[in-house]
Amino acid sequence: MSRIASQSKGGYYPTPLKELQLILPHLAVNVSEETPFINAYDPCCGEGEALHYLAEHIKSKTKAEVTTYGVELERTRCETAAAALNHVVNDGYETVRTESKYGVMWLNPPYDDVFKERTELVFLRTLTSTSKNVLQQGALLMFCVPQHVLKDCAPILGSRFKDVKVYRFTDENFPIYDQVVVFAYFKKPTYQEQRETIKKLRELSSVNPSIIPTLEQIEETFYISAHKEQIELFRAGKLNMAELAKDLENSSVLTEFTKRVCPDNDRAIMKSPVLPLKPTHVAIAVASGAIGGNLGNHIVSGVTKRVTNVQQLYDDEGKNYGEKVSQFYNSAVRVFTPNGIHELN
Repeated sequence: MSRIASQSKGGYYPTPLKELQLILPHLAVNVSEETPFINAYDPCCGEGEALHYLAEHIKSKTKAEVTTYGVELERTRCETAAAALNHVVNDGYETVRTESKYGVMWLNPPYDDVFKERTELVFLRTLTSTSKNVLQQGALLMFCVPQHVLKDCAPILGSRFKDVKVYRFTDENFPIYDQVVVFAYFKKPTYQEQRETIKKLRELSSVNPSIIPTLEQIEETFYISAHKEQIELFRAGKLNMAELAKDLENSSVLTEFTKRVCPDNDRAIMKSPVLPLKPTHVAIAVASGAIGGNLGNHIVSGVTKRVTNVQQLYDDEGKNYGEKVSQFYNSAVRVFTPNGIHELN
């Protein structure tokens, strides 16, 4: 596969459906009443086909609730994926905000070299790093890469995953894609396991492909971990207007904001009194802020002040022995006119 051809497609080469169908029968789910949710993730989902078929297979085998989450940078593919998956974000995988609750990740990243480093390695390292990790402990990784890229990814796979297995595409598709699938569990391996895995992957990266078993020859079962919770946070890194609009629909913030800033909602609504208001009643209503505002050539506003009163205390002989301090609130009406400000108590 030439580098120019890969770049022309943005490194996008979806997994052939035939290869995916060979994997599905060997997937099982560890689910219980305490962990009823399966969160499935594809950080470069393309049109969402691979993750969709994976989820449908899981649903046919278990009663667990399966939710799919995809990320796709290219807009048209993202729109197609939105019809196949539960949640899709149109953004780069490295900026997406989410949680480490995914029990399975299908990872078929773009094929390319960036600053002399493989893109596949960058994806793997970032998604399993301390700060950006998305996998729960024991989660199943299915990692599709060209055979020779195993050498670059060996240190990360060996140090962060256990029980690493490698199968290649069938004889029909391998000459076209030169691709293998790495199956591994997100668990901390022992030092000895790390050394053995790294050595094995480096060797497999350059052996004759016929030595690597094909997906048709899988005999073992790979287990997907369920979680006790669903994903609550799955957002684009940058401001997304569609997400913002959806948030505002479900939030009371917009309603509250409208009440505070719109003139129609800024005025208090008062029912008509049983009897006409007397001047004293009007003054109390203005002072409380129930009525008032612009009345033509002047503005009326209610104001309430805290008043402190100090009373000197004297005994029967006229000697001062202390003072009594009391506080109360005094309401008044403040009138703003062209001739000045007047305060009516």
